[in-house]
Amino acid sequence: MRVKELLKYFYEKKFFFFVLIFFFFVSCKENKEIENVHIQRFEQALFSANKSKDIDKYLFGIEKEYESMFATSLENKEYLDVVKEFIKDKEMNTAYNIVKIQYPDLSQLEEELSFALYEIKKIKKDTLNSQIYTLIVGPAEYSQAFQNRILVYPEFSSISLDLYSIEKLSNHPYYKTIPQYLHTSLGKENIAPHYVNTYLKEITFRNIPLQSQNPEATLLDCIIEEGKYIYATQSILKNKPFNYIMEYTKEQLEWVEKNEANIWAYIIENQLLYNKDRTKYFHLIAPGPSTKNIANSPARIGNYIGYKIVESYMKENEIGIDSLFNTLDSKLILQQSKYKPKK
Repeated sequence: MRVKELLKYFYEKKFFFFVLIFFFFVSCKENKEIENVHIQRFEQALFSANKSKDIDKYLFGIEKEYESMFATSLENKEYLDVVKEFIKDKEMNTAYNIVKIQYPDLSQLEEELSFALYEIKKIKKDTLNSQIYTLIVGPAEYSQAFQNRILVYPEFSSISLDLYSIEKLSNHPYYKTIPQYLHTSLGKENIAPHYVNTYLKEITFRNIPLQSQNPEATLLDCIIEEGKYIYATQSILKNKPFNYIMEYTKEQLEWVEKNEANIWAYIIENQLLYNKDRTKYFHLIAPGPSTKNIANSPARIGNYIGYKIVESYMKENEIGIDSLFNTLDSKLILQQSKYKPKK
């Protein structure tokens, strides 16, 4: 009996050992497929010019490495003078020093984006790994700066770290015009979701027309579209708390979760779902401190409903994210989602 028990024990342990070995090799194989992202700190390279005895020579020395970050050739003397004025500006140096403290290194972000791009490649194999740079934009008009806080092109991507340091720069003369309600979406934890969302729009699904640019789009078209991107971003960044993906505080997310049925009822009762007049429904999808006419609400509550419809649709239909985006009929998605918010 003793011998049998020992053999059984050995067999179980040996089996467990081989299971561990199997998962180890699977894990190694998967990690080999993950291409490590390295983010180049353009703002550090640029402001290091202030330490140089010959600023012109230093700038020409880094031009080739950071060619994508310069608007034109530094051979253009007028542009060269603008760049030098920017890096010598006292207020810009104050902002740069704050960014340095906020982001001493970007290893966590690099890891997040490495895994994110790996997940995106599962959706579309032709995903590009463009070079990613960080920079600071400085005294730009806030709406333009906010809109371009992350840029993604096939050749390169850029992340404006000063905008993602807004809590520390809120009293800075170049940034104090940025409205308080935007601060919720301009923290460290928002960078990866913004990057993924932008990447999906500009690279992965660039050939799919955006309903936000279609003057004939209904509210349903717009919220389903945003719902797709929210759903995809959450699927890619599995460990990221959902409030960051929605660009909400925890309290704002709790509000929409609690009031989901009320939001849906408001849309239906006001006959907004299939309305093509954007002036009638824009308040449900527009950024802002709150949603007009709905007390205590955060902004963009229509987009949350769009996400919930898409989430329900994906549960009801065994399809991938690529197929989701290629299903352009928003009415069909709503119908097949069997969406019905809990009261």
